[in-house]
Amino acid sequence: MLTAFIILCAISLLIVIVAVVIMAGRGDDFIVGYNTASKKTRDRYHTGRVRVIVGVLLIVIALALPVLAVLLVKGYTELVMTVFPPLAFVLIAATFTLSHLWAKKKG
Repeated sequence: MLTAFIILCAISLLIVIVAVVIMAGRGDDFIVGYNTASKKTRDRYHTGRVRVIVGVLLIVIALALPVLAVLLVKGYTELVMTVFPPLAFVLIAATFTLSHLWAKKKG
């Protein structure tokens, strides 16, 4: 079980590195959907705000992975299965909402 925790921590560290790269403006190619959008579509969004939204989402995911691993190792499977899916749904809904309300240019 310790091995699984170490692997999840390593994955979390990689996710944080990707988040920092994106938020620093060097990783727009890692943003799914944004990297394949046409120039016209990308021009409708504030690039900096999209970077912040994606970066924060990735950091929250990176922090949740080790917590999830610890809870599963400690035997809190029912708690994990009850709490994490709704939290993931709220997180995804907040990301979509922010990307369409806060990151989209007005006019």
